[in-house]
Amino acid sequence: MTARQAIGLVARREIRERLRSRVFLYSTVLLLALVGGSTALTAALHPQKTYRVAVVAPVQTGLDAALQRAAKPFSANVKLQVLPTEATARAQLKAKTTDAVVILASDRILFRANVDTKLAAIADTAVRAVRRHLPPAPELTPATLEQPKAKSSDAEVLAAMLGASMLLATLAVYGQWVLTGVVEEKANRVVEVILATIRPRHLLAGKVIGIGLLGLAQVALVGGLAAILLATGVFDAPASLGWSIALIIPWFALGFALYAVAYATVGAIASRTQDANSAGLPVTYTLVAAFFLGYVALTVDANSTLANLLTIFPLTAPLVLPARSALVGVPLWEQALAVATVVVSIYGLIRLAGRIYATALLRSGPPLDIRAALRLAREH
Repeated sequence: MTARQAIGLVARREIRERLRSRVFLYSTVLLLALVGGSTALTAALHPQKTYRVAVVAPVQTGLDAALQRAAKPFSANVKLQVLPTEATARAQLKAKTTDAVVILASDRILFRANVDTKLAAIADTAVRAVRRHLPPAPELTPATLEQPKAKSSDAEVLAAMLGASMLLATLAVYGQWVLTGVVEEKANRVVEVILATIRPRHLLAGKVIGIGLLGLAQVALVGGLAAILLATGVFDAPASLGWSIALIIPWFALGFALYAVAYATVGAIASRTQDANSAGLPVTYTLVAAFFLGYVALTVDANSTLANLLTIFPLTAPLVLPARSALVGVPLWEQALAVATVVVSIYGLIRLAGRIYATALLRSGPPLDIRAALRLAREH
């Protein structure tokens, strides 16, 4: 039996075994329901928005009604206020008592620091309607009183946090599947029969690939649904956010490959099923620590030196890079560097874990610690 055949055989067996447990199907349906149900939650938490718009006199007849009509597709209302001078309107804008100022004489719409694209579109559509002008030429040119501030939208923050949380949960769950699978096979002696026909490293690779494909399918389904909802405009989010959501899928594959090999290794070190949870704690703690370290760094300053380092550090990159991409964006060179460091780390871990796995898998007796396992691997 060739290496490819052996790995494929183990991978197919893992997929069949996990599908029979129905945990995969139930968890997939639950995650899809959560993503789909979030549309209703978004509507409940974000009721119809009311924009405060000031217009410098004179005002064309019918502008108020036109603003209300233009705001309906955006599920918004507009409260119009007519002010005598531009200076008065600017003062109210600085005082934050109005959201935007429309100056019809110069065809401009002013914002404080950041342009609200939704409100700008509403105002432009309304002014075009009262003037009876047709597109594509814009009626109003957006401008700001202050220097625009780099600020992540609510949708970007939500996508970053939920994406990182989903990666953490799926990596931990599927990593535990690898861990318990290895320990169960070792405890009931099934592994002795398996290793009579295939090599330990092929068993390790097949187990990681099989369970990883299930996890990747689940992440792709959930991420695909989120991308569809984003593309259809269900979520109020920038189109660029779709790329950040798409990044979750390949980074799950890389993160799973990294952590699953570690879970399989500690599973081989354990001797009994009862030892599985305690054996996997170092890997789980590392995964959780990577998540919280990345969360703190991104919350404080997503462009800080620490955030940049965590983006390319192998243990944190799968969790931090997609989240940081959603918040502030990550340059292509930095993404390439992060991929390179993770791939090199996976290769090194597989070589090391393969030796420990092959040595400890057939060993019975009390559980080994990492140092003892490394010593036995060097001896063999």
